[in-house]
Amino acid sequence: MSAGDSDYFLGLIVLVNTDEPAARRYEILDGQQRLATTTMTYAGIRQWLREHNQDTEAAKIQTEFIGISEIGEATDEPRLILNTNNRDAFQETVVNPCPEKTLLDRLSTAGRHSSVRKLLDAALKCRQFISQLAEHQGPEPQKQCLILFRLAKYLRDNVQVNCLDVTAPENAYTIFESLNDRGIDLSVLDLLKNHLLKAAHDQDEQILHSWTAMITRLGDRKGDEFLKAFWTSRYGRIQRGRLFREMKAKYETKTKVLSLSRELVEVAEVYANLEVSDGELWSGHTAASREHVQALALLGAKQTHPILMAALAKWSVPQVETLLKHLVTLILRYQLVGRGRTGRLEIQSASVASSIFTGRLQSPKAVWEHLKGLIPTDDEFVEDFARYEETKPALSRWILRELELEQRRLANPGSAPQSGPLTDPEKVNLEHILPKNPGTRWGDLTHVDPDFAEECRHRLGNMCLLDKPSNKAQSSRAFADKIKVYRSSEFLLTQQVANEYTVWDRSAVESLQKKLAQLALGVWTV
Repeated sequence: MSAGDSDYFLGLIVLVNTDEPAARRYEILDGQQRLATTTMTYAGIRQWLREHNQDTEAAKIQTEFIGISEIGEATDEPRLILNTNNRDAFQETVVNPCPEKTLLDRLSTAGRHSSVRKLLDAALKCRQFISQLAEHQGPEPQKQCLILFRLAKYLRDNVQVNCLDVTAPENAYTIFESLNDRGIDLSVLDLLKNHLLKAAHDQDEQILHSWTAMITRLGDRKGDEFLKAFWTSRYGRIQRGRLFREMKAKYETKTKVLSLSRELVEVAEVYANLEVSDGELWSGHTAASREHVQALALLGAKQTHPILMAALAKWSVPQVETLLKHLVTLILRYQLVGRGRTGRLEIQSASVASSIFTGRLQSPKAVWEHLKGLIPTDDEFVEDFARYEETKPALSRWILRELELEQRRLANPGSAPQSGPLTDPEKVNLEHILPKNPGTRWGDLTHVDPDFAEECRHRLGNMCLLDKPSNKAQSSRAFADKIKVYRSSEFLLTQQVANEYTVWDRSAVESLQKKLAQLALGVWTV
């Protein structure tokens, strides 16, 4: 970073005049995140300089790039003001100098998916980047300061933007849509926002208020994916490329856009919590429903989000519980184990979602009849499951947990199985019977079958559940040593490994997995 460094283009920033011409304030229609990140970078430089006795230079950074200190005012007047939801946090932790402890304290109380948490996390990352940049220059304070001065000047002199100053939001809308027509890929979220502002005319303040509330509820969820799920849950499947034009045509009048802006706030709250089993959305639902929600989050079932959004708007709590159970079975049998095409699932899910919302499908049974054509038959499922591999420990652990519960039901018919530590990830761990790195103790077996480790390591038949202390102690021990621990395990399926196998080879893995496949039929039944 020096005078000879090349410029860096940061993109287009769109500003609109406000009613405060004397204050020279502008509203940012596009570019707030880039400007906020730049300000946080300067704040990181300022904080480092303050902590290293460079108060004069820190004050220059503060006055030139972050905030202007007025006589008699306790806080600085910020050059950049964020929206209502993030304004106070930005002022306290970025505009005003503050110790890292203040940032960490605010972060610990911020909502898990809130925009405030995202802001605070970004501010911390900027500080960490600045500290690391200085430390990489060696121990001399002069060199550390020099690199930060160069960065501050580079941001000022070499980072370029195209600034578009428009007189009203509707003018920006026209420009945005023109850019989109020319093939420049703009966010559906940006285009929709500007359409709402244009169509609302004199109600733009209400639109902006609702929009801010919606964005806050979404947190770190992707806005375009939310809008697509919203549309699909009401009107059926749509391609992203058609989404804005369809929404623009559907919501063209002032009355409709005002209604949509309010509706999006409510639906954003639902969408953001579809996979948060302990969130407010599911507080009035059953424990079984919350377990199904947790499972769907683990399975990655975003194609079914529109179905849930429609059902939550139209159905009772018991109906939603039954639907959730069906969706878990659908995703596991069709997508996870059966490796079915996501496109086909998306088409069917969209049809079901819009049918629920319009009342054509009024019960979980009716939905199941609509979806079950996707699901592999029992024979196909058993065959698929017998070959199933899983590299994600959390997913393998959940599947084995469900199979263990089924085994307990079969062992004690008529009584509810004790889940015990099965539900506590801090107590139960995933054990690879043939270790991920077998070592010399498995040398004879891997010599006879050189591909055994590579081809069977992630087979579900090569896994079992153990409590964490036992799992750690097992490590890469030979199978003969492992079965001593397996035999005393409280998990029935783990005991089965010790009781039924004396040698652990490819045929043992395949044998156990076939038994697990038969057990899976009782868990995820059609």
